[in-house]
Amino acid sequence: MIVSFIKFALQRCLPATALQSLRAAFHRWRDRVALRRSTAYDHRRFADGAGLFRAETHAPSIEASLIKAYHRIEKGLALREPRPGFGRDAVEAVLLDAQRLLACLGPQRSVTRALAALDEYVHFHLVHGVDLAWLLPRLTALRQAQGRSAIAGEGGIVLVERARIHAAARLDLADFFARRHSIRQFSAEPVAAVLVAQAVVMAQKTPSVCNRESGMVHAAFEPGIKERLLALQNGNRRFGEQAGCVLVVTSRLDTFLSVGERYQGWIDGGMFAMSLVYALHSLGLGSCCLNWSVEPEADIALRRVGGIPDDQLVIMLLAVGHLPERLRVAQSPRRPLDDVLKIL
Repeated sequence: MIVSFIKFALQRCLPATALQSLRAAFHRWRDRVALRRSTAYDHRRFADGAGLFRAETHAPSIEASLIKAYHRIEKGLALREPRPGFGRDAVEAVLLDAQRLLACLGPQRSVTRALAALDEYVHFHLVHGVDLAWLLPRLTALRQAQGRSAIAGEGGIVLVERARIHAAARLDLADFFARRHSIRQFSAEPVAAVLVAQAVVMAQKTPSVCNRESGMVHAAFEPGIKERLLALQNGNRRFGEQAGCVLVVTSRLDTFLSVGERYQGWIDGGMFAMSLVYALHSLGLGSCCLNWSVEPEADIALRRVGGIPDDQLVIMLLAVGHLPERLRVAQSPRRPLDDVLKIL
């Protein structure tokens, strides 16, 4: 009532140009306040959810640190000419994190992979006549602590051939990319959960910082949950209800371990989401990316509906479904190449 009275009084007392300036100033003030609130919300989420302040006590963050450390060894071994003696600090980190993880959770697959990387490291250095007396007894102790789970053969490096890579990659990807559209018409055919699982497995090959794989997918097939999720996102009106499932793509903050990685969740999560979109496309499913550029209240509400933990960033939603026989899509022409590609 008071606000309405103030608006009425201003409209009666001020000329149109002054009223317009006042309204613009109010909107700028309102947006600054909202930006500060939203930035503070993002800061709290990263500070509380990331591994930055709990890398020594939170098991998933310890595992992320272990993966980061053993991947450093793998990267060194994958160079054309690895330097004998490289990576001792990375090896020390692997041993420490593996012990911490075993103490928290017992034998783990990530420890098996770390052992495989260390075995490759040992083999390389023994071939080059490097003394590893500082490492071998500790490696034996770690293998004993991991137990039978250590017998797996995952991790380390693998020799590949250019011909096999080229043979697998020789697809008409130009047409593949060109034929992917944002789909806003879906058929009534249900989406099988197994197809979504196939797409997620394919998307897991997305590069991520030190192979920490922060990307996750929360899949909703039940009509009531789909409806509640879509109601929180304003870009799916008049087509979202047709989707066979709704996916919420997230990025796990507890895999990020430093201040410098404060934005890495958006990067890794965005790349993972794009791989997922192309994987769904390859399996004959259509999808539409539904952006999640929202203020804190909407983000909190989505977490309640989807049961999404506080230590995950919500990257986007995806409406997914089967294609009808014929449908209309936006042409979405792209910018000229010269606007996008700059040769340095």
